[in-house]
Amino acid sequence: MGQEIKVKTGEVKQALSKLKHSAQAVKPNVPTDISGKNNLDVVKKIESMNKDLKSLTKAYASALAKQIAQTEQAVNAIKDADKKLSSSIKAK
Repeated sequence: MGQEIKVKTGEVKQALSKLKHSAQAVKPNVPTDISGKNNLDVVKKIESMNKDLKSLTKAYASALAKQIAQTEQAVNAIKDADKKLSSSIKAK
C-alpha cells in the first residue's frame, strides 16, 4: 500500500485544452455539389462520398468533444477525492 498514484491535473487539463481546440478546428471542407451540369455516375458517387465524409467528420468531432468533457470530469473527481482523502487523513 506504499505505492502512490499521482495525477498531474495541470498537465492533463493543458493537454485536454489543446485537444479541445484541435477538435473544434476539425471542420470538413469537401464540396458536396460538384456536378453542375455533369451527370456522370462517378461525379454522383464522389458527391455521395463527400457527404458521408462530412457527416463522419462531424460525428467524430462530436464524439471527441464528449470524450474530452468526460475526461475533464474524471480528472476533477479524482482531484476532489484526493482532497477529501487528504483532509480525512489529516483529521486523524
